[in-house]
Amino acid sequence: MKPYLRLKERFNFFLERQFVKGTHVQLLFIAALLGLISILGALLVLPSDDAVTFEDSLWWAFLRLSDTGYLGDDEGIWRRVVSTFLTIAGNVVFVGSLIAIIATWLNRKIRSLEQGLTRVTASRHVVILGWTNRSIHIAAELHHSAARVKKFLKRHGARSLKLIILSDDVTPERHQDLRDHELIGRQASQIILRSGEAIDREHLKRVDCANAAAIIIPSQSYEDRELITPDVETIKTLLSINAEVESGQAMHMPYVVAELQNENKLSAAKRAYSGPMEIISSDTIISRLIAQNIRHYGLSVIYNELLSHSANNNLYAREFDETANKPFQEVSRHFTKSILLGVVRPQNGTYEPILNPSADFVIQDNDRLILLSKNLDESEWTYKATPSSESSIRVRTEDTISSPEPGDTGRETNLLILGWNHHLPALVKELGTYKEEAFNITIASVRPVEEREREIALVEAGSDKVSCKQVKADYIREMELRNLQPEKFDNILLVSSDKLSADEEADARTIVGYTLLEEILEKAERRPRMILELVDPNNEILIRKFRAEMIVGPLILSNLLATIAMRRELNTVYSELFTAGGAEIIFRNPEDYGMKDATTTFSEIQQTAGAHNEIALGLFTGSRSSTNSRILSMNPERSQSFQLTNSSRLVVLSSV
Repeated sequence: MKPYLRLKERFNFFLERQFVKGTHVQLLFIAALLGLISILGALLVLPSDDAVTFEDSLWWAFLRLSDTGYLGDDEGIWRRVVSTFLTIAGNVVFVGSLIAIIATWLNRKIRSLEQGLTRVTASRHVVILGWTNRSIHIAAELHHSAARVKKFLKRHGARSLKLIILSDDVTPERHQDLRDHELIGRQASQIILRSGEAIDREHLKRVDCANAAAIIIPSQSYEDRELITPDVETIKTLLSINAEVESGQAMHMPYVVAELQNENKLSAAKRAYSGPMEIISSDTIISRLIAQNIRHYGLSVIYNELLSHSANNNLYAREFDETANKPFQEVSRHFTKSILLGVVRPQNGTYEPILNPSADFVIQDNDRLILLSKNLDESEWTYKATPSSESSIRVRTEDTISSPEPGDTGRETNLLILGWNHHLPALVKELGTYKEEAFNITIASVRPVEEREREIALVEAGSDKVSCKQVKADYIREMELRNLQPEKFDNILLVSSDKLSADEEADARTIVGYTLLEEILEKAERRPRMILELVDPNNEILIRKFRAEMIVGPLILSNLLATIAMRRELNTVYSELFTAGGAEIIFRNPEDYGMKDATTTFSEIQQTAGAHNEIALGLFTGSRSSTNSRILSMNPERSQSFQLTNSSRLVVLSSV
């Protein structure tokens, strides 16, 4: 290489290294260049006038560089030529470069601010760590449940909800996603986004975790990673929060709500954080919901209503001084617009749910009442109680009669599962807990059979009530789907894939598979009950006209995380409702209560259910053959009249 080329490259490399150091170096370079041009101009005009000193010529050259207005004041051809050159150079170098440098610095600064790299100075705020398919729904649920948030803020001494989301990247698209959500809308401007990773302790400082009132940690999407799973990241995040709080000057340990996928890591997560914390296992929750829908077809509608504040009824935990040392039956008569389900009792830092207790169960001083109500106002204590003759809860304990056995007890269910994701091993385990029922499961997926069997073996200890048959097939191919003979099964479950990065792609296979099933089963003599698991709630409308139950996992988990963040004790209530045994929401035929083809009020339904040691919550009316024609009435007016038919189903809380 020629020496002058080598020298040129070294000079270019030197400029590059200097320019990347920042705006101040760039400005110094432009100042030096202006100085060199000024000296050159001064030397050029100095010989034309012996009476002018070098300092005066230098000042003259600088004025021509920095201000074009002096161009017409010069005399002499040479001086005018040099002045013109300096003026042009000034416009290009001085003005142009200065504008370019300032514009670049301003754009870089704005981008830095938009990325959310600065630290937030806040207190008693709510933090969501991570941008997942749950984050927007959690934010929406928090903003929509105004009454519950108001009580949460009052407990923590805050005036308004301050919500901060730590995202791996902050882009205009994510701000727009918040604005596009129907429950957020214009309130998106009140949500603060900060850029960072939840497992990085330094990034946690950007959202001021140490001074937060509540921290919500949704699980990341399940990717094909054997070493760094979402649960590993969650536990690492808990360790980082614990270290950050203990090393700072925080007055308290923030309350944390974390989501784990594998319940076997619950003990490790509890060791990672020493403050108040509630943990939900998403695999367990979803598998229990699916299992309950297999056993009691139609429960998904009820759970969607209980878990979402955008629906009509929700669960509330309330405290009233008037309820202390009073029996359950007497207290229940004081809630005329809500339904008392039971209590949550604090014990040694935990909460014990007592749902569907006996009529003479005595409520203690520190018990929190669990109420089903349309809103917080309707769950208030009413001093004028309902007369005992019109009581909506059970009659005297000695007058109660035994509950009828559920119609599904002892049956054998043939279940076809199309697809595979990480929830299914937990589902197989959950079905094995129902000792009075047997399940013959066929799983059809493109995932290798050996891999599926290995994952099931890790969580399922084996049950003589559950048998699994693994088939390798792609259910979106019509011929392979027909070979499975879906019409011979009692229930068909289509699950979304966890190997596809986009929610739309995962649901696309599920929806196409369901459409093919509708085509195959259209002329079948026997139609199985079908349940779909979706990940994008926007896809629910695409198949709403068909006869199938839909479970939107991310939406349910988001609502659950938001609800537990506001009322910690509700976690045990939902766990009790979802778990096999104990208190469960089930369906009853009206004839179970001797109410076949009767016209009755909801108050009379509650009295009859109470006589069977159960609590009536509502009822389904309409045709059972069509999901769209069924009408769910939860917690209706006590005087509202209903015509009960063979297709009617009573929704009751029972102890199994």
